[in-house]
Amino acid sequence: MTFTTLLVLLACPGPEAEPQQWADVFVDEPGDPVPWLEGEMLERFWAGKEVLERPFTPTTGLGPTFNTDSCAGCHQFPTAGGSAPRYRDFHLVQTVREFDGAKIDAGTNGSSPVLNIYATHELGGCVPPDPTIAHYSRRSAPNAIGMGLLHFVADETILANADPDDTDGDGISGKPNYEQGRVGRFGYKSQAAGLESFNRGAAFNQMGVTTDPLHYTFPESPPDPLAVEAQASLLQKLLLPVAYAQVAAPDEPTVDTDAAPDPEMSNDDQLNLLIYSTYMGVPRFAARGPEAQAGMAQFDEMGCSDCHLPALESTVGLLPVYSDLLLHDMGPELADSIGPGAATGAEWRTQPLWNVSLHGPFLHDGRADTLEDAIALHGGEAEASRDAWLALSEAEQAEVVAFLRSLGGWDPQGHIKLRDTQDLPETGSAGGPARALSDSEQALWLAGRSAFEGSFQAPDGLGTDFNADSCRACHQDPVLGGAGGIDTSVVRYGYWDDETGFHAGERNVVMRTTLPGNVPQLMPDDANVIELRQPPTLLGIGSIEAIPQSAIEANADPDDLDGDGISGKLRVLESGAVGRYGWKAQIPTIPDFVADAMLNELGVTSDPAISEFTAEDDDEIADPELPSDQFDAVSFYLVNLAPPARKESAGEPDVVAGESLFSQVGCESCHMVLAGTPLYSDLLLHDLGYAQSTVVDQEGAAVLPWEFKTAPLWGVSDTAPYLHDGRASTLSEAIGEHGGEAQATQDRFNALSAQEQAQILAFLESL
Repeated sequence: MTFTTLLVLLACPGPEAEPQQWADVFVDEPGDPVPWLEGEMLERFWAGKEVLERPFTPTTGLGPTFNTDSCAGCHQFPTAGGSAPRYRDFHLVQTVREFDGAKIDAGTNGSSPVLNIYATHELGGCVPPDPTIAHYSRRSAPNAIGMGLLHFVADETILANADPDDTDGDGISGKPNYEQGRVGRFGYKSQAAGLESFNRGAAFNQMGVTTDPLHYTFPESPPDPLAVEAQASLLQKLLLPVAYAQVAAPDEPTVDTDAAPDPEMSNDDQLNLLIYSTYMGVPRFAARGPEAQAGMAQFDEMGCSDCHLPALESTVGLLPVYSDLLLHDMGPELADSIGPGAATGAEWRTQPLWNVSLHGPFLHDGRADTLEDAIALHGGEAEASRDAWLALSEAEQAEVVAFLRSLGGWDPQGHIKLRDTQDLPETGSAGGPARALSDSEQALWLAGRSAFEGSFQAPDGLGTDFNADSCRACHQDPVLGGAGGIDTSVVRYGYWDDETGFHAGERNVVMRTTLPGNVPQLMPDDANVIELRQPPTLLGIGSIEAIPQSAIEANADPDDLDGDGISGKLRVLESGAVGRYGWKAQIPTIPDFVADAMLNELGVTSDPAISEFTAEDDDEIADPELPSDQFDAVSFYLVNLAPPARKESAGEPDVVAGESLFSQVGCESCHMVLAGTPLYSDLLLHDLGYAQSTVVDQEGAAVLPWEFKTAPLWGVSDTAPYLHDGRASTLSEAIGEHGGEAQATQDRFNALSAQEQAQILAFLESL
């Protein structure tokens, strides 16, 4: 089958359906393909899922600025292609500029209207503040499961429900948006007419990944020529290329300034991604009991179905989308400053309600923690329906919510979870318990896992500013409890001058995001030392805690008395405890690690009687915000989380030879099996040779800026990128970044033959 043939098949999606026949699009598992997809299209569908989940690196095109390193970073729950919890929210930014004699809102940040957090290491790791930004508009990551099927709704079907001048006098004045002359349907403002431009825009704006247009043919009839002319005129008057259609890409190649050749995503990969995002099925609707039936009647009586139309005809059958896909004025409270295409700041696409349970929090900016909150926040054209909702009794409101919950998808009740809490992995498996557990221990371990992966909200104590809204957010690679990618790094900053050296700022950390209603935190203009900190894997940290302190002390040689050039330093904290966790060995125990991460990453306080690595905060939630039983469960889960297992390749000749060479060149001097535990670390601090003016110093006189704990190597093949700041995309690059005490070892590695270097890398991969 040729590439062109596959493009044509996108216009011929499946078996013919009668106009009033429900489309055969329902599936039992989120992320599964529609039932009738087969052959090479089905193969490409699963290949597209791989593209969606694939992390990009600077070598393969990530950056130069970005928010995430994969499509699945923002579309992850309950499976690849879904939505994301609050920590993945992002901001669109605008500034007012002169264009053709008129002032217009235009995108900033190069050629993207999306505010990026991260930059590649060559650019300092973080995007500096832009003083020209005039407006911020928050967006939550939308659920994409099933949404690609909207591609098969004809323009005329959407236009048939439009009433921009409210000629029927019902107070509902839905109007279409357009992209390149076609009626929009994708995005919070219906700014994209097709998934090709929507996918390409997201790849460029969120990852800095460039693409070329595919130019596939749509199945719908041509739109009204007058609408095309009006849209062309609108684009000429109102839009600059950099602000094109919010997060949709123009019909031209996207390019950037990094070293990776454009396009950075091949047309073949792009087509596979397009097929995956187009043909994901709709999770089956739940059986509608008496409560949900009553709620459906209330839904219609309140007038909700005036905009949330129960179904739209399509070329694949009747789609129960619960949306008219038109723009509606939702009132000043929900308005922003951004109006792509024909949309005003107050106008939003009617959000499809099928599988609404897949996406929470709700509304375009995630300001609603619950469906009840989301309904109550409707305004503008929906004000009468909102008032009718508020007039319902509590029982009647519960009926409406029961109806909405029946529209398919999981029921996260505001918290996004990965799995059934009764699913216990095999002992010793990746992400499973390290040992056999009793029945009561199993229950505690599962409760801890549930608390570890559940998303916190503002009522739970989630901080006003935060890096993550769950432990899972930073620890899910390759499994729950693992490491975090470069797109979950903490951004730290400080100040350096040649006369006084390093000095700290007021906070020293730029938080990833905020609660809705707040503008994002920005780094001070004069900060000149920026450093990312990678979330390390937590697999096996219970085994690290079990290592006797004497075993760690035995390898310490701070004054290099043996003259081998290795001067490992024991991290002794003010309490007298020995540090084991963190890049600076700044945390002594697992409970302390939990308390510290909860406070500094989520803004959630713990009981100071349990750990001193917490503090009170100034929000309205009573401290401690994390219940002690939940704290104990998370700690128990981590203590008993299995360490990474050796790969099947461990006995291969190259791996065996590589292990011997690893010892010969001196890597084993620091990366050692400690007290019989194969973590490949001495847990000591070592001078890695970084210049002081490039490292954020927050540890005080006890630890020098260029000193870092020897990173454990077990599971290292699954935890890229590497080093404390993620500057190395590969293990080879990581070795090349070693200096200081490790310089002699690196020199010996560089003196090896290419085959011998490959053998050491094979050994590391086997860990």
